[in-house]
Amino acid sequence: MTMGVGIQPMTESLFLLYGTPVRYVTTSPFLAAPVNELLRHFRRDSLDESIPLALCFQAVQERANIPVVISPLARRLASGTDLQETDLPYQVFHDGGRLVADFYDVGMLVIDTVQGRAEGYLIRPQGMPASLIEYLFHLALIELLRCRGLYTIHATALEKNGCGILIPGNSGRGKTTSFISLLRAGYRYLSDDHPLIREVETHVDLLPFPIKINVTKDTIAFFPELRNASDTVLHPGFPKRAFHAEELYPTSIGVCCRPALVLFPHVVDAPYSHLEAIPKSRALEMLLPHALLVYDPAVARREFQVLAKLVQQVDCYRLHFGRDILDLPALIAPLLEEAR
Repeated sequence: MTMGVGIQPMTESLFLLYGTPVRYVTTSPFLAAPVNELLRHFRRDSLDESIPLALCFQAVQERANIPVVISPLARRLASGTDLQETDLPYQVFHDGGRLVADFYDVGMLVIDTVQGRAEGYLIRPQGMPASLIEYLFHLALIELLRCRGLYTIHATALEKNGCGILIPGNSGRGKTTSFISLLRAGYRYLSDDHPLIREVETHVDLLPFPIKINVTKDTIAFFPELRNASDTVLHPGFPKRAFHAEELYPTSIGVCCRPALVLFPHVVDAPYSHLEAIPKSRALEMLLPHALLVYDPAVARREFQVLAKLVQQVDCYRLHFGRDILDLPALIAPLLEEAR
Protein backbone atom coordinates (compact mmCIF):
# COMPACT_ATOMS: atom_id res chain seq x y z
CA MET A 1 0.00 0.00 0.00
CA THR A 2 1.12 3.54 -0.66
CA MET A 3 -0.09 6.24 1.71
CA GLY A 4 -0.92 9.58 0.18
CA VAL A 5 -1.57 8.64 -3.45
CA GLY A 6 -2.76 11.62 -5.47
CA ILE A 7 -1.82 15.25 -6.07
CA GLN A 8 -4.16 17.00 -3.64
CA PRO A 9 -2.57 18.43 -0.47
CA MET A 10 -2.92 16.40 2.70
CA THR A 11 -4.35 17.62 5.98
CA GLU A 12 -3.31 15.88 9.17
CA SER A 13 -5.15 15.23 12.44
CA LEU A 14 -3.63 13.62 15.53
CA PHE A 15 -5.48 11.69 18.23
CA LEU A 16 -4.63 9.71 21.34
CA LEU A 17 -6.97 6.90 22.39
CA TYR A 18 -5.99 5.49 25.78
CA GLY A 19 -2.29 5.37 25.07
CA THR A 20 -2.67 4.50 21.38
CA PRO A 21 -1.60 7.33 19.05
CA VAL A 22 -3.52 7.74 15.79
CA ARG A 23 -2.51 9.81 12.76
CA TYR A 24 -5.17 10.59 10.17
CA VAL A 25 -4.45 12.25 6.84
CA THR A 26 -6.82 13.07 4.02
CA THR A 27 -6.94 14.94 0.76
CA SER A 28 -10.52 16.15 1.20
CA PRO A 29 -12.21 18.56 3.63
CA PHE A 30 -15.33 16.41 3.24
CA LEU A 31 -13.36 13.52 4.75
CA ALA A 32 -11.60 15.63 7.40
CA ALA A 33 -14.58 17.21 9.15
CA PRO A 34 -16.57 14.02 10.02
CA VAL A 35 -13.51 12.28 11.48
CA ASN A 36 -12.53 15.29 13.56
CA GLU A 37 -16.09 15.42 14.83
CA LEU A 38 -16.10 11.71 15.64
CA LEU A 39 -12.84 11.88 17.62
CA ARG A 40 -13.05 15.45 18.90
CA HIS A 41 -12.51 14.39 22.52
CA PHE A 42 -9.27 12.62 21.57
CA ARG A 43 -7.68 15.39 19.46
CA ARG A 44 -4.03 16.27 20.19
CA ASP A 45 -1.66 18.90 18.82
CA SER A 46 1.26 16.48 18.88
CA LEU A 47 2.11 12.89 19.70
CA ASP A 48 5.05 11.35 21.48
CA GLU A 49 7.63 9.22 19.73
CA SER A 50 5.45 6.09 19.69
CA ILE A 51 4.63 4.80 16.22
CA PRO A 52 1.00 5.81 15.57
CA LEU A 53 -1.72 3.91 13.81
CA ALA A 54 -1.91 5.55 10.39
CA LEU A 55 -5.12 6.07 8.43
CA CYS A 56 -5.32 7.83 5.09
CA PHE A 57 -8.66 8.55 3.42
CA GLN A 58 -8.94 9.97 -0.07
CA ALA A 59 -11.73 11.21 -2.28
CA VAL A 60 -12.03 9.79 -5.79
CA GLN A 61 -14.45 10.68 -8.53
CA GLU A 62 -15.11 7.22 -9.94
CA ARG A 63 -14.63 3.64 -8.83
CA ALA A 64 -12.09 3.23 -11.62
CA ASN A 65 -9.90 5.80 -9.83
CA ILE A 66 -9.42 3.55 -6.78
CA PRO A 67 -5.81 2.25 -6.99
CA VAL A 68 -6.62 -1.12 -5.41
CA VAL A 69 -6.59 -4.42 -7.28
CA ILE A 70 -7.94 -7.51 -5.53
CA SER A 71 -5.81 -10.52 -6.34
CA PRO A 72 -7.45 -13.57 -7.97
CA LEU A 73 -5.98 -15.52 -5.03
CA ALA A 74 -7.76 -13.35 -2.45
CA ARG A 75 -10.03 -15.23 -0.04
CA ARG A 76 -13.51 -13.81 0.47
CA LEU A 77 -14.33 -13.70 4.17
CA ALA A 78 -17.79 -12.13 4.20
CA SER A 79 -20.41 -10.44 2.05
CA GLY A 80 -23.91 -9.11 2.49
CA THR A 81 -26.01 -6.01 2.99
CA ASP A 82 -26.51 -5.88 6.77
CA LEU A 83 -23.21 -4.55 8.08
CA GLN A 84 -24.24 -3.19 11.52
CA GLU A 85 -27.70 -2.15 10.27
CA THR A 86 -26.44 0.09 7.47
CA ASP A 87 -27.87 -2.02 4.62
CA LEU A 88 -24.67 -1.13 2.81
CA PRO A 89 -23.65 -3.86 0.31
CA TYR A 90 -20.13 -5.10 0.99
CA GLN A 91 -17.56 -7.81 0.48
CA VAL A 92 -14.50 -8.43 2.65
CA PHE A 93 -11.41 -10.19 1.34
CA HIS A 94 -8.15 -11.36 2.84
CA ASP A 95 -5.59 -10.46 0.22
CA GLY A 96 -1.87 -10.84 0.80
CA GLY A 97 -1.95 -10.02 4.49
CA ARG A 98 -4.44 -7.16 4.07
CA LEU A 99 -8.16 -6.87 4.66
CA VAL A 100 -9.96 -5.31 1.71
CA ALA A 101 -13.53 -4.17 2.34
CA ASP A 102 -15.35 -3.38 -0.89
CA PHE A 103 -18.43 -1.18 -0.61
CA TYR A 104 -19.07 -1.06 -4.36
CA ASP A 105 -20.28 2.42 -5.40
CA VAL A 106 -19.36 3.91 -2.01
CA GLY A 107 -15.67 2.99 -1.99
CA MET A 108 -13.10 0.65 -0.48
CA LEU A 109 -11.08 0.20 2.70
CA VAL A 110 -7.68 -1.49 2.79
CA ILE A 111 -6.47 -2.43 6.27
CA ASP A 112 -3.05 -3.77 7.21
CA THR A 113 -3.19 -4.71 10.89
CA VAL A 114 0.44 -5.89 10.98
CA GLN A 115 1.70 -2.49 9.83
CA GLY A 116 -0.99 -0.59 11.72
CA ARG A 117 -2.14 1.20 8.57
CA ALA A 118 -5.41 1.68 6.72
CA GLU A 119 -6.45 3.42 3.51
CA GLY A 120 -9.91 4.51 2.50
CA TYR A 121 -11.04 5.51 -0.97
CA LEU A 122 -14.51 7.05 -0.97
CA ILE A 123 -16.32 7.93 -4.17
CA ARG A 124 -17.53 11.55 -4.26
CA PRO A 125 -17.73 11.99 -0.47
CA GLN A 126 -19.14 15.51 -0.90
CA GLY A 127 -22.48 13.82 -1.55
CA MET A 128 -22.29 11.38 1.38
CA PRO A 129 -23.89 11.82 4.79
CA ALA A 130 -21.27 12.64 7.40
CA SER A 131 -22.53 9.68 9.43
CA LEU A 132 -21.54 7.28 6.62
CA ILE A 133 -18.01 8.70 6.48
CA GLU A 134 -17.74 8.43 10.27
CA TYR A 135 -18.97 4.84 10.09
CA LEU A 136 -16.44 3.75 7.47
CA PHE A 137 -13.57 5.44 9.29
CA HIS A 138 -14.67 3.79 12.55
CA LEU A 139 -14.65 0.36 10.88
CA ALA A 140 -11.03 0.83 9.84
CA LEU A 141 -10.01 2.35 13.16
CA ILE A 142 -11.51 -0.37 15.36
CA GLU A 143 -9.89 -3.08 13.25
CA LEU A 144 -6.52 -1.49 14.00
CA LEU A 145 -7.32 -0.82 17.66
CA ARG A 146 -8.14 -4.50 18.22
CA CYS A 147 -4.49 -5.31 17.64
CA ARG A 148 -3.65 -2.86 20.45
CA GLY A 149 -6.05 -4.54 22.90
CA LEU A 150 -8.96 -2.09 22.55
CA TYR A 151 -12.30 -3.62 21.55
CA THR A 152 -15.83 -2.33 21.07
CA ILE A 153 -19.41 -3.55 21.03
CA HIS A 154 -22.62 -2.11 19.63
CA ALA A 155 -24.08 -0.70 22.85
CA THR A 156 -24.79 2.45 24.76
CA ALA A 157 -22.85 2.92 27.98
CA LEU A 158 -23.09 5.07 31.11
CA GLU A 159 -21.24 5.43 34.38
CA LYS A 160 -22.34 6.40 37.88
CA ASN A 161 -20.20 6.39 41.01
CA GLY A 162 -17.51 4.38 39.26
CA CYS A 163 -19.90 1.65 38.07
CA GLY A 164 -20.59 1.10 34.39
CA ILE A 165 -23.79 0.08 32.63
CA LEU A 166 -23.87 -1.44 29.15
CA ILE A 167 -27.07 -1.52 27.10
CA PRO A 168 -26.54 -3.56 23.91
CA GLY A 169 -29.21 -3.65 21.26
CA ASN A 170 -30.19 -3.15 17.66
CA SER A 171 -32.41 -0.35 16.43
CA GLY A 172 -35.95 -0.43 17.74
CA ARG A 173 -35.13 -2.33 20.93
CA GLY A 174 -35.20 0.70 23.23
CA LYS A 175 -31.41 0.99 23.60
CA THR A 176 -31.08 4.75 23.06
CA THR A 177 -34.36 5.58 24.79
CA SER A 178 -33.34 3.75 27.97
CA PHE A 179 -29.90 5.33 27.73
CA ILE A 180 -31.35 8.86 27.64
CA SER A 181 -33.73 8.06 30.51
CA LEU A 182 -30.68 7.30 32.68
CA LEU A 183 -28.57 10.12 31.27
CA ARG A 184 -31.11 12.78 32.23
CA ALA A 185 -31.23 11.31 35.77
CA GLY A 186 -27.57 12.09 36.41
CA TYR A 187 -25.76 9.10 34.97
CA ARG A 188 -22.61 10.08 33.11
CA TYR A 189 -22.16 9.55 29.41
CA LEU A 190 -19.65 7.03 28.06
CA SER A 191 -20.90 6.29 24.55
CA ASP A 192 -24.11 6.22 22.56
CA ASP A 193 -23.02 3.45 20.23
CA HIS A 194 -19.49 2.09 20.59
CA PRO A 195 -17.85 2.14 24.03
CA LEU A 196 -14.35 0.74 24.22
CA ILE A 197 -13.43 -2.16 26.47
CA ARG A 198 -9.99 -3.27 27.59
CA GLU A 199 -8.71 -6.21 29.62
CA VAL A 200 -6.75 -5.18 32.71
CA GLU A 201 -5.26 -8.17 34.52
CA THR A 202 -8.18 -9.82 36.37
CA HIS A 203 -11.00 -7.63 35.05
CA VAL A 204 -12.29 -5.63 32.10
CA ASP A 205 -12.50 -1.83 32.03
CA LEU A 206 -15.16 0.20 30.24
CA LEU A 207 -13.72 3.26 28.49
CA PRO A 208 -15.51 6.39 27.25
CA PHE A 209 -15.92 6.85 23.50
CA PRO A 210 -18.14 9.95 23.50
CA ILE A 211 -19.78 10.71 20.19
CA LYS A 212 -22.95 12.54 19.26
CA ILE A 213 -26.20 10.84 20.23
CA ASN A 214 -28.50 9.91 17.36
CA VAL A 215 -32.23 9.87 18.10
CA THR A 216 -35.34 8.99 16.13
CA LYS A 217 -38.50 11.06 16.20
CA ASP A 218 -40.07 8.38 18.42
CA THR A 219 -37.33 8.75 21.02
CA ILE A 220 -37.53 12.56 20.84
CA ALA A 221 -41.25 12.37 21.60
CA PHE A 222 -40.61 10.78 25.02
CA PHE A 223 -38.49 13.59 26.45
CA PRO A 224 -39.66 17.22 26.73
CA GLU A 225 -36.13 18.66 26.60
CA LEU A 226 -35.63 16.95 23.23
CA ARG A 227 -39.03 17.97 21.89
CA ASN A 228 -38.27 21.60 22.75
CA ALA A 229 -34.62 21.67 21.71
CA SER A 230 -33.56 24.10 18.99
CA ASP A 231 -31.85 23.04 15.78
CA THR A 232 -28.57 24.41 17.15
CA VAL A 233 -28.69 21.72 19.89
CA LEU A 234 -30.66 18.92 18.26
CA HIS A 235 -29.08 18.94 14.84
CA PRO A 236 -31.28 18.09 11.86
CA GLY A 237 -30.71 14.84 10.02
CA PHE A 238 -32.50 11.97 8.35
CA PRO A 239 -33.70 9.51 9.50
CA LYS A 240 -32.18 10.51 12.86
CA ARG A 241 -31.30 13.80 14.52
CA ALA A 242 -28.25 14.19 16.77
CA PHE A 243 -27.01 16.09 19.81
CA HIS A 244 -24.02 16.20 22.14
CA ALA A 245 -24.82 15.09 25.68
CA GLU A 246 -22.90 17.94 27.30
CA GLU A 247 -24.96 20.52 25.41
CA LEU A 248 -28.32 19.32 26.71
CA TYR A 249 -27.72 17.68 30.08
CA PRO A 250 -25.57 18.86 33.01
CA THR A 251 -24.01 15.41 33.11
CA SER A 252 -20.31 15.41 32.36
CA ILE A 253 -18.60 12.70 30.37
CA GLY A 254 -17.94 9.65 32.51
CA VAL A 255 -14.61 8.12 33.38
CA CYS A 256 -12.95 4.76 32.88
CA CYS A 257 -14.78 2.31 35.14
CA ARG A 258 -15.59 -1.32 35.76
CA PRO A 259 -18.85 -2.44 34.17
CA ALA A 260 -21.38 -3.61 36.76
CA LEU A 261 -24.59 -4.20 34.79
CA VAL A 262 -25.52 -5.37 31.31
CA LEU A 263 -29.11 -4.70 30.31
CA PHE A 264 -30.61 -6.22 27.15
CA PRO A 265 -33.64 -4.02 26.34
CA HIS A 266 -36.82 -5.32 24.82
CA VAL A 267 -39.77 -2.98 24.25
CA VAL A 268 -43.07 -4.37 25.53
CA ASP A 269 -46.60 -3.02 25.36
CA ALA A 270 -47.08 -2.73 29.13
CA PRO A 271 -47.51 0.12 31.58
CA TYR A 272 -44.47 -0.83 33.68
CA SER A 273 -40.96 -2.00 32.96
CA HIS A 274 -39.46 -4.97 34.71
CA LEU A 275 -36.18 -6.84 34.86
CA GLU A 276 -35.49 -10.52 34.31
CA ALA A 277 -32.18 -11.93 35.49
CA ILE A 278 -30.48 -14.08 32.88
CA PRO A 279 -27.66 -16.63 33.26
CA LYS A 280 -24.18 -15.48 32.34
CA SER A 281 -23.85 -18.14 29.63
CA ARG A 282 -27.01 -16.86 27.99
CA ALA A 283 -25.85 -13.26 28.40
CA LEU A 284 -22.62 -14.04 26.55
CA GLU A 285 -24.61 -15.59 23.70
CA MET A 286 -26.73 -12.44 23.52
CA LEU A 287 -23.72 -10.12 23.70
CA LEU A 288 -21.59 -11.71 20.98
CA PRO A 289 -23.75 -10.59 18.02
CA HIS A 290 -23.20 -6.99 19.14
CA ALA A 291 -19.44 -7.21 18.65
CA LEU A 292 -18.22 -5.96 15.30
CA LEU A 293 -17.12 -8.62 12.83
CA VAL A 294 -13.63 -9.99 13.46
CA TYR A 295 -11.69 -11.50 10.57
CA ASP A 296 -8.42 -12.50 12.25
CA PRO A 297 -8.85 -15.81 14.14
CA ALA A 298 -6.25 -14.94 16.78
CA VAL A 299 -7.83 -11.53 17.42
CA ALA A 300 -11.28 -13.15 17.51
CA ARG A 301 -10.15 -15.55 20.23
CA ARG A 302 -8.72 -12.73 22.34
CA GLU A 303 -11.86 -10.64 21.92
CA PHE A 304 -14.09 -13.58 22.86
CA GLN A 305 -12.04 -14.08 26.02
CA VAL A 306 -12.39 -10.40 26.92
CA LEU A 307 -16.17 -10.46 26.41
CA ALA A 308 -16.44 -13.67 28.44
CA LYS A 309 -14.48 -12.05 31.27
CA LEU A 310 -16.70 -8.96 31.08
CA VAL A 311 -19.86 -11.05 31.45
CA GLN A 312 -18.41 -12.85 34.46
CA GLN A 313 -17.88 -9.60 36.35
CA VAL A 314 -21.34 -8.08 35.79
CA ASP A 315 -24.97 -8.79 36.63
CA CYS A 316 -27.01 -9.46 33.50
CA TYR A 317 -30.70 -8.70 32.92
CA ARG A 318 -33.25 -8.55 30.19
CA LEU A 319 -34.96 -5.18 30.48
CA HIS A 320 -38.62 -5.47 29.48
CA PHE A 321 -39.10 -1.82 28.65
CA GLY A 322 -42.66 -0.59 29.19
CA ARG A 323 -44.31 2.79 28.91
CA ASP A 324 -42.92 4.13 32.22
CA ILE A 325 -39.82 5.38 30.44
CA LEU A 326 -39.07 8.28 32.75
CA ASP A 327 -39.17 5.97 35.78
CA LEU A 328 -36.40 3.70 34.55
CA PRO A 329 -33.73 5.21 36.88
CA ALA A 330 -35.74 4.12 39.94
CA LEU A 331 -35.77 0.55 38.61
CA ILE A 332 -32.02 0.50 37.98
CA ALA A 333 -30.78 2.32 41.10
CA PRO A 334 -31.12 -0.63 43.56
CA LEU A 335 -29.22 -2.91 41.19
CA LEU A 336 -26.40 -0.45 40.84
CA GLU A 337 -26.22 0.13 44.57
CA GLU A 338 -26.04 -3.61 45.16
CA ALA A 339 -23.30 -3.94 42.55
CA ARG A 340 -21.18 -1.37 44.39
